[in-house]
Amino acid sequence: MERPALIATDCGGAPASRATVYSRTLQRACEVLGGLQPLAKHLGVAADDLARWIDARGEPPLNVFLAAVDVVLLYADRSRGSA
Repeated sequence: MERPALIATDCGGAPASRATVYSRTLQRACEVLGGLQPLAKHLGVAADDLARWIDARGEPPLNVFLAAVDVVLLYADRSRGSA
């Protein structure tokens, strides 16, 4: 499987002073999948909610956060050459 390219997207991000493990993980997963809409669809959430969580204006439900962690970890595994 071809690894996705990390490109500039509409993923945004929280200022460093406000960023949390939740917002950073969701932002990275957003970059991996190519934008807010693809990640929102993958996670089964509204893009507006996702944008709010990425901006650290609230925390996602645990199942949403863990699904985003999975996206990030799978990308990391593929970028190292294992699947």
